Formats: sequence, C-alpha cells, structure tokens
Amino acid sequence: MAYPNNPASPTDLLSGLPAKFEEARKSGQLYFFPSEARDIYSQGRRFNLRLCPALQDKQKAKNDALEAVKAENGNDSSSSPERKRPRTDNSNNDEPENKQNSEEPFKPPYVKELFIGCLNGLDGEEGMSILLNKYSLLPEHILLCPPSYQPQALPPTPPQIAIAYNILLAALRHPTRSRKLLGFYNGGEGAGASQKWRHLQFVECPGGRSPIEDWCQGVTFSRPDQAIILPSVPYLHIVHPLPPHGSVPYPPTDETNDQLIDILAPALMKMFDLAFDALRNGGGSRDGGWNLLITLDHLHLIPRSSPSFPLPTPHQPLELNSLGYAGMMLVKSKEEEEVLISSTEDKGGLMHVLEKCGVPRQWGEKAKEVESVQQGSGELDLA
Repeated sequence: MAYPNNPASPTDLLSGLPAKFEEARKSGQLYFFPSEARDIYSQGRRFNLRLCPALQDKQKAKNDALEAVKAENGNDSSSSPERKRPRTDNSNNDEPENKQNSEEPFKPPYVKELFIGCLNGLDGEEGMSILLNKYSLLPEHILLCPPSYQPQALPPTPPQIAIAYNILLAALRHPTRSRKLLGFYNGGEGAGASQKWRHLQFVECPGGRSPIEDWCQGVTFSRPDQAIILPSVPYLHIVHPLPPHGSVPYPPTDETNDQLIDILAPALMKMFDLAFDALRNGGGSRDGGWNLLITLDHLHLIPRSSPSFPLPTPHQPLELNSLGYAGMMLVKSKEEEEVLISSTEDKGGLMHVLEKCGVPRQWGEKAKEVESVQQGSGELDLA
C-alpha cells in the first residue's frame, strides 16, 4: 500500500504517468476498456462521441481486460495479474485480488499500483494525491483527491482548483510530452458523481482540444472578473475567464499561486451565486447537482436538473456527467449512438440532450437582470 508522504511537482508526476498506467493495467489493478471516438457536428456544433461496447456487460469487460493482459504477458504466471483471490464457489479465480478500499476507494492507504504521487497543498490546506482511475476508458485518466474526507457534493476549494490549474499548465508545458488536459468535477450524484469522497478528474482532450473550447471561441467578456452566460446554448452554462495562460509562469511560485487563488476565490463565488440565484428565481432544486469544467482559459459551471437523458424504449437512459457538457458523450453501442442522434435531430440536435439535463438559460438571464437592477446598472452581461 502507499501513503501520500513524499510530495513532488506536477511535471515529475506527469512524467511518470505513462509507465505507471501500464504497470497498473498489467497488474490487474486497473481495468482499461477499449473504445473508439469520433467527432460529429450536430446543428453546426462539434461533439465528440465515444463508443465503448464493453460497458454493456462490465463483468465480461473486466474478464476480457484481464485476458488481454495475460495474452500480452504470454500467459507467464510470473507476470500475469498478481495475487489472485482464493477460490470460492462464486468467485472467478482468474481475477486478481481487489486491493482497493471497497467503501472509500480514495482513502489512504492507496493501492500502490494506482497511486501516482502527491502534491503540496496551497494556502495552508492539506496536500492532494493523484490516483489512476481504476476503471478507465481513456488512457492515463487521473484523479486528484484529498487524503482526508471532504464531500463531493460541495465545491472544491480555490486552492484545490489552483492545484488542478497547475496540473493543466504542467501538462501543456511538459518538456517532452506537451498535451492539453481537461479538468472536471461532478458535483453530487445528480451530476454524475459515483463516489462521495472529493475527487477532481483529468483526461486528455480529444484531438488536442475539447469541443467546449470551440463553443467558447469568439465569446467576449466585458470584464475579466465577471461571469457570463454562454451564448447560443439553450441551457444555463456559466463561464468565467481566467488570465491568459501564456503569461502565467511555470513552475509556479508561492506568489503566483497566491495570485491565482485570489482570482479563483471570487470567480467561484460569483459563479455559484449566479447558479443558485437562477435556481431560486426559476423554482428549481439544488438537489440536481452541478458540473464544473476547468480549462486553462475558463471555469465553467452548469447546474443540473437530471442525471440522464431518456432514450426511446428499449434503450436505457443516457447518463451524463461533466464531460457531456464539455461536448464529450459516451454510448455503449452503435445502435444507441444512432438512436441518440436520430431522436434528437429535429429537436436541436445533441444540444437538446444538454438542455433537458440542465436548467433553462432564461433562469440565469432573469438572475442577471435582478442583479443588474440591484447594482444600479442597466447592462446585462449575458455574453
């Protein structure tokens, strides 16, 4: 087992990530489910659709992943997934022992194969651990978790988001493997959270750029310290600008981290204030949760009304988390993909899915209008 007691830099941890991912996969402690992704354009907007048939039967998918590892290892027992479970009448003796805490998988001590390392905390807060996602559709999908319990239903703190930002910047500025990552956070079960222990997540952007970045092209902000409502989408999607990342030094210093936190703290407060004002004015419920997206250019906040989008019978509802609002959707079969596209084609395309699982954009506009009146300003910064 592993403990978060030796902090490193984001660059050093990202440097070791490819080897750690392969080590975890070959040990059987990480399950990697193959998938295929493609860009499609729905009503003129780019989306990235990922097809993963393995999710139709997760136990079979796990067994297939283990068989693939064995085949790579040449069925050599010395290199095949380690420490198999003792045989019982109902267990699969080929499946390695699950070392992860079944109640709290993000609680130390960690499974050493899934533990990448830890980072120092900022602004007096405890440090954060980086773990591999045990069930991965995307290579090197990582999680950023506090070592002590903090609820997923509450927002991450500004210092925690500053650490997330530094990870994004370290990935882009990496000396040998520059790439663009997307950070995201599912705020509550209604927004796609599968665990109650706080965890921010990071995946590589498809094609080097997530669709949400395309959707934000051309959006202007009248002030760098003000949140706006993303234009031309039918649901409430709140965006706050971040400083031009080209001017942000890396590695960060104590001073630049403090400056970043001083930007993030009011930004988060303004975004959540607008979201909650919109829900209150529209008669919505906070129980639906919310999604947070983190890029080097913007913070995005999307309040939710439903965790999934209903598909025609006999298909199961399409589950949606933060990645959906980044324009990245997941389907389990080609048939499900075709049904999703055909059933939304005359209703606004895939943007209709986001609309039905979000809250009405008009609620946010009304909240902005009330805010402007209260502040004695006649201007509405809706985009």
